[in-house]
Amino acid sequence: MCGKRIKKIMKNPLYIRAGIIAAASVACFIAVFLWDNLKEIDTDEAGRKILQRNGHGQGDSSAQLKVKVGEREEEISVNISEQAYAEEELEEVFQKASEILEKLILGENGSLEEVRADLDLISEITGTGISVSWELDNYEVMDLQGNLITENLTEDGTLVKLSAALIYGEHQAVHEFYAKVYPPKRDPGEKMTEELEKEIAAADEATKTEEYLVLPDQIDGEEADWDHTTNTRAFGILILGAGGAAMICVSKDQSQKEKEKRRLRQMRTDYPQIINKFNLYIGAGMTIRRAWFSIADDYEKKREKAGKRTAYEEMICTMHAIQGGAPEGECYEKYGIRCSISCYRKFGTLLSQNLRKGSKGITELLSREAEEAFEDRKNLAKKLGEEAGTKMMIPMFIMLAVVFIIVMAPAFFTIQI
Repeated sequence: MCGKRIKKIMKNPLYIRAGIIAAASVACFIAVFLWDNLKEIDTDEAGRKILQRNGHGQGDSSAQLKVKVGEREEEISVNISEQAYAEEELEEVFQKASEILEKLILGENGSLEEVRADLDLISEITGTGISVSWELDNYEVMDLQGNLITENLTEDGTLVKLSAALIYGEHQAVHEFYAKVYPPKRDPGEKMTEELEKEIAAADEATKTEEYLVLPDQIDGEEADWDHTTNTRAFGILILGAGGAAMICVSKDQSQKEKEKRRLRQMRTDYPQIINKFNLYIGAGMTIRRAWFSIADDYEKKREKAGKRTAYEEMICTMHAIQGGAPEGECYEKYGIRCSISCYRKFGTLLSQNLRKGSKGITELLSREAEEAFEDRKNLAKKLGEEAGTKMMIPMFIMLAVVFIIVMAPAFFTIQI
């Protein structure tokens, strides 16, 4: 019994997913725990315990260590400074930094001989631990961030002296060099736009007392033809309308599919009840027609309170067709076809055949059909429950992701590589 129960649980998709998540969390826990706690302190050639420093310019680091002195054991946080340069190395380090500094600040410019875009006056040379402080001899054409002041620039170029103070701890070296600064390059369109703006500004100033602005009829000696630009906001309405129409079509189609899905689910749910009622009436001695009419009449009386049910509505249509003189067997078969579900087609065919061959054995057939219908209904209920569980997995996964981030992120940030 216990073994069957375990097998049933193992086959459930919900438990399988839960097991996978639990196994993944355990694996992550083991990996992080081993990474954090199985590291050993390195030793040098003399067998002394050592801690690795960060390289030049990589910043200080820290390590959480346990130390045992005699019988006492303490936990202590050890700060490890980055590796520093020896004094005899500094001159060479400053020299190399000066050589690369002029290239590092170029930004979008090709060389310092023709600077037409902002320079990148960096405050630190990455990977060296050297900070940089700047001074200029002309702040009218460039600021300390390297941004050009374009209104003060000319096409003849302006020579600017840059002084970079390279600082490492208490040591310092100064590197001086020059940059020739020009106005940014402009394409013909930009030049024309600038000329237009100047002409319009002049025209506006000249006609301030008038009721209207006179647009210039010539720009740089060429005739100017003015007109309003094409306003494209109408396209927005067209796009919104097309999008709205598409949304309505899609939503209507989706609504129809959902409606049909609900209809079929409702009919499958009602089928066992219909079969049981029919079997009960036949067992009480009623004819097939009388049993059919009794179920349909009973539904009509309760319809206002209970609401419409498709399978029963079709039974009423069939009843009216029979009352109108249509062949009874054919009506039952058409009922199954209209319901468009295999179990109803089977039910209609069963009734039609028994009318032709006689009603002997129909009670036994209906009892077997009722058992099968009850099993189908149980399977449907189980399936609906699994679908509901699957839908609930989405918020569960989101919550699990949040928990993983809260738990794992601090652990990874504290890992010392």
